[in-house]
Amino acid sequence: MRALVFLFSLLALAGCASGMSKEECLYADWRAIGYEDGAAGRSATAVSSRRVACAEKAKVTPDMEAYLAGRDAGLDQFCRPANGFDLGSRGGRYFGACQGRDERAFVSAYEKGLTLHGLVSNYESASRALANAHADLDNIEHQITHTQAAIVNPATPNPARIDHLAEMKTLYDRRDKVRDAIPALVRDVDIAEAELEDYRRDMAGHEFAGAVRATSASY
Repeated sequence: MRALVFLFSLLALAGCASGMSKEECLYADWRAIGYEDGAAGRSATAVSSRRVACAEKAKVTPDMEAYLAGRDAGLDQFCRPANGFDLGSRGGRYFGACQGRDERAFVSAYEKGLTLHGLVSNYESASRALANAHADLDNIEHQITHTQAAIVNPATPNPARIDHLAEMKTLYDRRDKVRDAIPALVRDVDIAEAELEDYRRDMAGHEFAGAVRATSASY
């Protein structure tokens, strides 16, 4: 799977068709480019924009035989269940590139990875919401302390003191709302964590159990 991630990075850095220079078009290794596209699960149409770019910049036509041979070899690497699970667990999209290979096993693993991605995302979202609520509460408490100090300060003019008293009411209302919301946010976190733990237990004897444990350990 690390090799696939590395190939994704290569594609992101060098695979942008419009970024191919004249020299790159002239000396392109079309088999290697096809391999990168295949290993990333891209459609064969990914070469189309390169074809246009190289025709404009260097009057070069891609070697489609070499490209397709490379892509087939890349797909042999990509269309493995472990890569399907990895793609799904990262929330990646599958574009049907494994048709004609063992697509059923790939898609099954991909869907298991998507399930993990969804559970982790739910847990992280719930955790962020709870953390934000606590941060809001701390900020409100700080404002209350500051406003109280201004009210009791003898140097505060009476009109300003009246404004601060009105502000205190607003701050107390905001604090009450945040405090009231926190128990539900805690429950959301607990539920999301429990669902993720249940999935990890369900996958304990599965071939992707190690990947699930590694993801779960990060939260």
